[in-house]
Amino acid sequence: MKKWLLRISLGFLALLLLLYAFVFLRSVIPATVNDEGLRLERASIPEGSNAFEVLKVAASHLWSPDKHSPQIYDLLGSTNWDDALASTVLASNRETLAGWDAAAKLPDMQVPEFSKVDDASMLTYLSDWKRLAQLAMVRQNSLLHNGQDKKAFDQIVNHIRLGQQMQNADGVLICYLVGLAVENMGFYQMQHWVGKTHLTPAELKDYIRQLQSPPDATATAFANTMKAEYRCQTGWLVDMSQRGKFINPASGDNYPRPMRWLPAFNSSQTKALFAKGDLMLAQAASHHYNETKFPDLNSRPSLASMYLSGNAVGQITYYMMLPAVTAILAKKSQCDVQLQAARTILALRAYQLTQGRLPPDLDALVPEFLESVPVDDFNGQPLHYSAERKIVYSVGKNLKDDGGDDRSSDVPDSQRHLDLVYKFDF
Repeated sequence: MKKWLLRISLGFLALLLLLYAFVFLRSVIPATVNDEGLRLERASIPEGSNAFEVLKVAASHLWSPDKHSPQIYDLLGSTNWDDALASTVLASNRETLAGWDAAAKLPDMQVPEFSKVDDASMLTYLSDWKRLAQLAMVRQNSLLHNGQDKKAFDQIVNHIRLGQQMQNADGVLICYLVGLAVENMGFYQMQHWVGKTHLTPAELKDYIRQLQSPPDATATAFANTMKAEYRCQTGWLVDMSQRGKFINPASGDNYPRPMRWLPAFNSSQTKALFAKGDLMLAQAASHHYNETKFPDLNSRPSLASMYLSGNAVGQITYYMMLPAVTAILAKKSQCDVQLQAARTILALRAYQLTQGRLPPDLDALVPEFLESVPVDDFNGQPLHYSAERKIVYSVGKNLKDDGGDDRSSDVPDSQRHLDLVYKFDF
């Protein structure tokens, strides 16, 4: 009996050793990484021609006293307008605003290369971008309150362009998102003020033309972002392999990597996973949201198969990030929709000033005010419009026309509507 128990124990131990050897071998066998399409070619920008450097200098002169922070915030939304405070803020930031204007005139922007976790400290300029954009909004509101509509809208267009340059500055995803936020500030200003200004139809048509961007502009910016993001991710993997620790880029906290004798991490296999995901996103950028194919989240491997792969840590990390894939690509489509909605609202205002009423549909804006009816980047169909409700809207990422219903909270998930609605008040 004892011999049988010994044989069973030895057999079980041998089986475990074979299993360990199998998993260990899989953890050290390098994977083929298909990242040819993720190489980001960084341009060589002459000194003094990089808008990033100009904004950096401008931010160093920024004046924003803490004691006035709530009141300054009111100036952004043009609520409780205080002309004296606005004048003080603008007079104290003349040099800063001159730098913002100089950056807007430059055709190129490129942020420093971000390739590993230690570079995270370089991203402090992102908060500066936001503060500079807020200061620009205060100046725009001041001009509009004082009847200088044309000058204000010229600056709003430059504001939008700077936001677009930030998105395509060869930065990682957080840079793209901050650039998107800066651009949206400009679109908010345009949407909020267009019905209150005295701009002529000819002036409005000129702004519509200025906001027309190349067809592949948003796609190129997003694809370049994913290439920069991939470089950052692979830098993180190298760090993890060399240091034996996982470093959280957001907090800087260190977490011990599984012991080296535990076959749970394969750097090249993990790199191949991220390459596949980032390449999918980069290639999807040139398509409408409804044309993209995403991995089925229910088809991910089981925990047992992840361990047997020899790369459990890498796979778990990758699949934890996977649900964010659709949200990231939806941001690109939302960016494009915001641009088209802004141009549409300007065209509606120009039509109203010309005809004395709003058009019955968007087709009436073509060709006098728009070259064609703007397309919704979520489904590839024309944007929706309601003259009665004074809205322009997109179907959003649920790809359903919910009639311009944009409820997104205080109701159960099953009842939420995700139309992207842009209102106007003229």
